[in-house]
Amino acid sequence: MAFEDILAVPPYSLNREEKNKILTERLTELTDRHRNACVEYDRILRAVGYEHAVTYKDIPFLPVRLFKERSLRSVPEEEVVKTMTSSGTSGQQVSKIYLDKITASNQQKVMAKIVADFTGSSRMPMIILDCPSVLKDRKKFSARGAGILGFSIFGSKKIYALNDDMQLDIEGLKEFLEKYKGQRILLFGFTFMIWQHFYQELVTYKEKTGESIDLSNGILIHGGGWKKLISEAVSPEEFHDRLKEICGLDHIHDYYGMVEQTGCIYMQCECGHLHASNFSDVIIRNPVDFSECQIGEKGIIQVVSTIPESYPGHSLLTEDEGIIIGEDDCACGRKGKYFRVLGRIKNAEIRGCSDTYAADHGRGAADAAQHRIAFLIGEEAQLDTMKELPPMKPFSPEILDFLADLSRELMSSAEAKLYPDIMTLGFWLRNSSLEQLRKRFIKDSLLRFGRGVVFHVAPSNVPVNYAYSLFAGLLCGNANIVRVPSKNFPQINIINQAMTKVFQRHENIKPYIMLVRYERDKEINDRLSALCDMRVIWGGDMTISALRESALPPRSTEITFADRYSLAVIDADAYLEIAGKERTAADFYNDTYLSDQNACTSPRLVIWTGRQKGEARQKFWEELLNVAKEKYLFQPIQSMNKLSTIYKAAMDHAGGIKVLSGGGNMLMRVQLESLPPDIMDYRGDSGCFYEYECDDILDLKALCNDNRCQTIGLVGDLNLLQPLLESGIKGIDRVVRLGRTMDFDLLWDGYDLTERLTRTITI
Repeated sequence: MAFEDILAVPPYSLNREEKNKILTERLTELTDRHRNACVEYDRILRAVGYEHAVTYKDIPFLPVRLFKERSLRSVPEEEVVKTMTSSGTSGQQVSKIYLDKITASNQQKVMAKIVADFTGSSRMPMIILDCPSVLKDRKKFSARGAGILGFSIFGSKKIYALNDDMQLDIEGLKEFLEKYKGQRILLFGFTFMIWQHFYQELVTYKEKTGESIDLSNGILIHGGGWKKLISEAVSPEEFHDRLKEICGLDHIHDYYGMVEQTGCIYMQCECGHLHASNFSDVIIRNPVDFSECQIGEKGIIQVVSTIPESYPGHSLLTEDEGIIIGEDDCACGRKGKYFRVLGRIKNAEIRGCSDTYAADHGRGAADAAQHRIAFLIGEEAQLDTMKELPPMKPFSPEILDFLADLSRELMSSAEAKLYPDIMTLGFWLRNSSLEQLRKRFIKDSLLRFGRGVVFHVAPSNVPVNYAYSLFAGLLCGNANIVRVPSKNFPQINIINQAMTKVFQRHENIKPYIMLVRYERDKEINDRLSALCDMRVIWGGDMTISALRESALPPRSTEITFADRYSLAVIDADAYLEIAGKERTAADFYNDTYLSDQNACTSPRLVIWTGRQKGEARQKFWEELLNVAKEKYLFQPIQSMNKLSTIYKAAMDHAGGIKVLSGGGNMLMRVQLESLPPDIMDYRGDSGCFYEYECDDILDLKALCNDNRCQTIGLVGDLNLLQPLLESGIKGIDRVVRLGRTMDFDLLWDGYDLTERLTRTITI
């Protein structure tokens, strides 16, 4: 359908059946157009097996974040007349949306039709509740600037209410209102900024002078997100009531929109509902399987738009949650769906223009707080005495007694038993387990002591890793300062409470342990690094680089456990002979889902060998899905993360990637026709697996000839891997039975920790 035909009818005049027909025709046409013009989009459609859609709801949607991470356009670069960027807080990537003349023109036409339905077609004197400097580069500007420019077409004469210092120009405002006294006034701005720099300044002005600004003839249109105001306990109702009270504003319309689909905004009607026009639609998706939610059922918001011709943004999955309230029957009389936005998906980035401004605006206070260091175990005065502590012999009796007591405390705790990773730690700390380690690593003929003070930086995304690093340092006779993850995992609190309790019986060990928490802060890193004889860093390349900016004393040294990846190799024939396949599924679940696959030891790629690959695959994934459904706490944001990762892999590889159905979003599987050496750069998490059918184990050589390749979890005979291990590869430090990839050992990533964390006296 020609876009002009949709423009020809009033924007809220089509009922469900009429609109479905128009949207299906237009959006399938756009899908074909973008597929032919945008290589990356075509690769995504191939990966999901898309051929055609019965209705527009069947068209694959792109996660909106892809526009932050890739440049997607369907027109030659020379036809781009404007590049729009989304709002983002400092350090965030921003979306880049490329517009040609047709798309830019259609955006403006659609916005004019939609807004005119609420304000009338006549242009009005306009007060922009922002500052003029936001519009700097008219060819490339942010969503905030785009909003101002878009709504400016409804203003006859315009004034900015704020100066470039974000201060309210009261005198200019009064002069403007006097000049247009008796006329309807249009006001536009972003929600938090209106509250912070307009409403609160009007309150202050009234308190000082006793005067009020009269905006009873005004119509306010605002948008950009509510997250900051809701955190300050300001509801939409209170926002409206307070503005009416301070300046008489009563005609207030919120709107929902995004730079990725500029023009197709969703305006709030007189009944307080957001409405989808003829040009767009909202679909609420169940995060577990992306099925369409029913009216009143909460889910992830998908938006479709008939406008985008220069980029494949016609069907997008946002990172917002919402519900459909109804369709075609709102009391305001407008046809189409009406809905409510409930907020951002938990742990999604702040994206709204108003919310991102609020996040940056409050950054100064947050920065000051980040300079504080929280002592979870120990106190600041202890830092001055740790260097004076005498190093102990590795596996000394007092250390073993403390750890054995801690093991019993953890293993008997009802709260700890809820977390398998804590139980595994408690099992590892048993006296018999530590005695086996002592026999393996300690030679009685050598005189060894701890190096002194070890500064550990634990990974942020694995709850219990900090404890293994700490206890490795302690077993080797060292005093330990550990920076624990900033995320408040419950496992950390349980383990720390158990240690605090056990300290009552082991006062001599207490000075050797300090646990701290702080945000990224070079000054604190400098201070703790200057104290240590050994620094142990677990983390990605950026974390290691940042820590290395903090100098070590000349005789101190360092171990780094950088970003690694792991895989599973399953002999299909050996797997099918296993009697308790549900046990294998539970083991693999423990290797992967327990850490959301964030541990370097968690397999992300499953290699299938043997003759009966098809039967084994079906059974294995079926059993794993049963375990995951029973045990795993699924979060909506995880579905977005996995989908984005898979789509980026598809975009960057020409064919050979196929998304498999059957597990919903709890278990996402991607079949590989070949093994690109860089495929582990596209690692998903929380139940996202690549799989490859292998007839020659040396097919893995390129993938494993990378020092980032750490562990293979194996089902089958070790001889299966022998040709690979002996082929001269740089990767693979561990081969363990599937289900044991998370088991910690003092030989880790190729390091003998008992050698690195101790000092040997030669006699």
